[in-house]
Amino acid sequence: MGSRIVRSRLELEGIELPEGLLNPTLEIIAGHESVRGFQEKPLSDEALKAILTAARSAPTSSNLQAYSIIVITAKESKDRMAELSGNQGFIREAPVFLVFCADIYRLKYITEKQGHRFGGESLEMFLLASVDAAIALQNALVAAESLGLVTVPVGSVRNNPVAMAEYLELPPGVFALAGLSIGYEKEGVRRGVKPRLPEKVTVHEEKYSTRLLDEGLSEYDQTMIDRRTYDGRRVSIAGEPEREGIDYGWCEHSARRCSRPETIAVSASLRKNLKTVLEQLGFSIR
Repeated sequence: MGSRIVRSRLELEGIELPEGLLNPTLEIIAGHESVRGFQEKPLSDEALKAILTAARSAPTSSNLQAYSIIVITAKESKDRMAELSGNQGFIREAPVFLVFCADIYRLKYITEKQGHRFGGESLEMFLLASVDAAIALQNALVAAESLGLVTVPVGSVRNNPVAMAEYLELPPGVFALAGLSIGYEKEGVRRGVKPRLPEKVTVHEEKYSTRLLDEGLSEYDQTMIDRRTYDGRRVSIAGEPEREGIDYGWCEHSARRCSRPETIAVSASLRKNLKTVLEQLGFSIR
């Protein structure tokens, strides 16, 4: 028999909330797992509407609503999304794939329509639109999982940004930031909630502190080594020999991924030339 699958971060980390504080929303958020296997079962129109309404209810900077959501359900479109996003099969399997876009096209349009000159040619505007889109995606994820569905956020929609923009017919000023596969869970694909860095590493009181950084990293590394998380998933760096005597945990794996653009994403050109690509797609980064 295999080990029992842990379905909640609260259980995984031994966190006990007092009676009356724990509620279904917290349970859903603490129980998120990216599940990469879907049944051949469509979503109802009503479920999709509920998810999209939740996404559209997300906070947005200055009410600019600088994002758009593209709903993809057609087989040929999902096939193309999968092809452009690392050929990940679950994108084809899921009944719905949502693409969340940073969108300043609409803002440019209304600025000019109202007789003004658009002055949002800045890095800040791109960040604003990206944050708006990301928060909308998170709202959609929580809403979908509250309905008993499973989800997978997909950052690899950025692997081929120009081809993605061409296929989705994105106007200048719209960038496909992230995708979200949504559907019904296929049996046997869950692995359990993945451990996260300890709170002592990522949560700071009043001011940023590195006092417990090494201690927390060491604890987390050992957790991921014990779980054999990276067995068969080691990142190789071209031209560098395999180093002996190195414990391959989160620190080594993440360090390797961050050491070369091609180890972060399938498309090395994206990481090297993102500024150029964004400018090509209608954003100004300055």
